[in-house]
Amino acid sequence: MNSSNVVNINEASKFAHLKRHNAIEHGRVNALELMVNGNPLDEVLCELIASLESSTPGLKCSINLLDDTQTVLNPFVGPSLPEPFLTALKNQKIVPAVSTCTAAIANRELTICEDVMQDARWHEFRSIASACSIRSCWSQPIISPDGEVYGTFCMFFSTAGVPDQDDIDSLNYESQIASLILERFNNIRQLKEANANLEKRVEERTQALSSANLMLKKALEQRNDVQTQLVELENMAALGTMMSSLTHEINTPTGVAITAISYLRSILETTTKAFKDDQLKRSQLQKFLEETEESVDIVERNLFRSTQLIKTFKQLSLDQHSQEARKINLSGYLDEILLSLKPRLKRTKHHFCVDVDPDLEIYSNPGAISQLLINLIMNSVQHGFEQDQSGHIFFKFRVIEKVAGHPTLEIKYKDNGCGMTEHTIENLYKPFFTSARNSGGSGLGMHICYNIVVKVLSGHIDCKSKVGKGVEFIVKFPISLDKPKLDSF
Repeated sequence: MNSSNVVNINEASKFAHLKRHNAIEHGRVNALELMVNGNPLDEVLCELIASLESSTPGLKCSINLLDDTQTVLNPFVGPSLPEPFLTALKNQKIVPAVSTCTAAIANRELTICEDVMQDARWHEFRSIASACSIRSCWSQPIISPDGEVYGTFCMFFSTAGVPDQDDIDSLNYESQIASLILERFNNIRQLKEANANLEKRVEERTQALSSANLMLKKALEQRNDVQTQLVELENMAALGTMMSSLTHEINTPTGVAITAISYLRSILETTTKAFKDDQLKRSQLQKFLEETEESVDIVERNLFRSTQLIKTFKQLSLDQHSQEARKINLSGYLDEILLSLKPRLKRTKHHFCVDVDPDLEIYSNPGAISQLLINLIMNSVQHGFEQDQSGHIFFKFRVIEKVAGHPTLEIKYKDNGCGMTEHTIENLYKPFFTSARNSGGSGLGMHICYNIVVKVLSGHIDCKSKVGKGVEFIVKFPISLDKPKLDSF
């Protein structure tokens, strides 16, 4: 086996549910919050690294950046790595590729060094690597959405080894977050430089006021851009988690079906042999037919279950990427949403109570409705109840009145959890506001709910809650009970 090789990785949209997911998400949210608050770039990237290192024993990370000429690579941050090791890695030339990191940049793909003591690229670094207890190195290039290479995100371990899929997904995801951070800092740096030049021009010529206004407008647009990208990243992570959960759930019926087929194959071989040897008895044939019927029934039931799960996930994922209105049966659609959440809720003891006309069908945006309900449910599960608490969650759907020529759907959502303080309610829909920062809360869930209701569904959302008395959300938005015309929404 070669000690250094290149591995192709999946796109970010296929990001799987990682075993170190909570620590990574915690570091991601904290790093992005530091960025929004204006902290220096090295502090933001160190926060991103720290949570990843804390989730994996023996892991030490560094982020290495290219210089302005794009020909030399230098360590930028590596908070847990010894200073002599970081010093030895300075001024690495990209051509020829003399290390794992420079090879990763040259190939623009994840590069793995299983054992630095046997990798030719580590010849000049072996002594310092041995002194610092470094045995393996995995390096992922940090590439901007426009294809520009910023540097590498590198993992170092004290033992030799290669990454599994969880490790690859973690490294890929962290490098994408680092790319977003670096891109925004570059934009902010460019903006500051532009503002400095603008101020100088304003001092010299009052006519430059119009240019200053344009720059301020650009700054506001960039700030809104950052917020939009963070929300999209949160949505992508949620979709990836749902995909991973459903994949895990599908494994059970698929495994049962495979076992039944294997058993069916075994009894078929036994019966066939007895038949060819003219030793097949009537009782054996009867037993074969009975067990075959039972096995086929098991396979059929479990494959139907797998198909149902796949169909549910496919429809929900398509809905979340589409803004088009379509006809949905509310009762059936809610069943699909709860089915998609079953893997994430099966370790809880919560009970759901649904009050909806089973025949109620509406034309609306199903993707927005599913994302709204999923966020409300997961908000209750994560923040409303203790880990072993048995809670109750209630849904009530009613068509109540007509507004601007359209029927209005009212959704009442309640839980009997711990409730919220007045301060929490006042800040509930603000981005990055959370009362559970230390347990991995991102502060984007209810902000996304507000945007869905107000901007996508053209409705409004109200919240009522008291500490110890649970929470109630009332959502109202226009719908159509008949197939709408093209300009109806």
